[in-house]
Amino acid sequence: MKNKKLLSLLAPLFLGLCLVTMSVNAADLATAKSAGLVGEQMNGFLGLVKPDAPSDVQALVKSINAQRQAEYQRIAAKNGVPAEEVARLTAQKVIGQAASGQFVETPTGWTQR
Repeated sequence: MKNKKLLSLLAPLFLGLCLVTMSVNAADLATAKSAGLVGEQMNGFLGLVKPDAPSDVQALVKSINAQRQAEYQRIAAKNGVPAEEVARLTAQKVIGQAASGQFVETPTGWTQR
């Protein structure tokens, strides 16, 4: 009984921490994109525009790409399509909505909008 009560009290805290973490990632990603360190790739994942980007930016890209991969797989399984297709369609949308000054991948390499 005590465990259930404790869990019910901790659940909102945990949710809040998750939301804060996602907000920090989003802010860090926006900063990395604005700095020209990170861009959207045609495969639906983030890429390092500058391979010598700081290690925290590299870790951020790795973390977000892992989250994206999991989400692509979830959506793919739900709809009976390959995860690569979900990723590719997402990439088209995200690249199309990229803000001015951000880098996006094209068939010929990185291009700044």
